[in-house]
Amino acid sequence: MNGRKNVLDFHDHRFSRVTKDVLNDEKYLDKPAQKLVYAILCMYADNTSMKSHPSIQTLARKACCSENTVRAALIKLEAENLLSIRRRKNGKKNFSNEYTLLVPPEKFNMSTSNSEGGYFTT
Repeated sequence: MNGRKNVLDFHDHRFSRVTKDVLNDEKYLDKPAQKLVYAILCMYADNTSMKSHPSIQTLARKACCSENTVRAALIKLEAENLLSIRRRKNGKKNFSNEYTLLVPPEKFNMSTSNSEGGYFTT
């Protein structure tokens, strides 16, 4: 090895984009699993439609938490208007839900406090 460090080039590696307003939030999302489930949905989302279809089991495995924790996180994310959930069925057979990432509500722009106790604005 030549001792040179390789600089990460995102043009050559796959990466995920996660909305900064959600990651920076300290007011509305009160559990780490909520942000982690959101980030995982961002990883799975189609770049154009922002839709994804991971199962609850897949989300739980990727987030290293229980299926109940994932379900609770999804309920909170939907309640905060960060995603919409379409439950899919074919007769009696269930399919994985369709998750669509939404533009975060304006309140997420104002929800991160800075070191002086105020709020960041963008």
